[in-house]
Amino acid sequence: PTPTPPPPPPLRIHTVQSNFRHMRERLAELDLAEGGVDAILMDLGVSSMHLDTPERGFSFMNDGPLDMRMGPSAKMSAADLVNEWPEEEIARVIRDYGEEKHWRLLARRICSARGVAPIETTRQLVDALGRIPGVKKGRSGGIHPATRTFQGIRIAVNEELAAVEEAIPAAVDALAPGGRLAIITFHSLEDKLVKRAFRTFAGIAPASDRPLSAWEPQPELPPKIVKLVTRKPIVADGDEVGGNARSRSAKLRVCEKL
Repeated sequence: PTPTPPPPPPLRIHTVQSNFRHMRERLAELDLAEGGVDAILMDLGVSSMHLDTPERGFSFMNDGPLDMRMGPSAKMSAADLVNEWPEEEIARVIRDYGEEKHWRLLARRICSARGVAPIETTRQLVDALGRIPGVKKGRSGGIHPATRTFQGIRIAVNEELAAVEEAIPAAVDALAPGGRLAIITFHSLEDKLVKRAFRTFAGIAPASDRPLSAWEPQPELPPKIVKLVTRKPIVADGDEVGGNARSRSAKLRVCEKL
């Protein structure tokens, strides 16, 4: 008779609450040496539970404390930012992280409102922003006019882009040959960052800010340690968006360790 194969080893799951930027340390604590991980999936989106819980202060649709911290490691809350930061810094956050074209106007309105009374709730922040020029029927490009400002403040509070920049090299180092890193982003700032990092690890020179002639020194290529599995991001189809509206802005990029 054919011998019975041994049972598979028991599945072990370790749950760790931590920031992506601490991935290297957390993997080491689990005795997962660099070069020993088969697959990593990073979902950079805000949890639906965060958005749907007014007490977390992420959503402008329900009133709640102006918090926006992803976890206890955040150094400040959204209320700290809007009430204490200089107007020019708030404007930079709304412009660079929120990609809002009316950044000067909205920063000025926030500072004017906080001069009357501290902005402590999400509804107070929405009221401080007021009507935005060019917005018809309370919508701008299909989104609520406060969306970009809330996004910018949330990114700044949690230092989201810096965390991703630190996490990607740690994730690539952790992968075994043939292991894959998949990252889901939800806005263009994250997607550009992930795309640029993947291209760099794939040995592709960064784009020049001007055309280079054949006679000029060419940029040195970075070492190639991954291959791109997805040249273009994978996005949700109509059926998925119909069942989950929040997937409409999701983009998935994948690379594989050589």
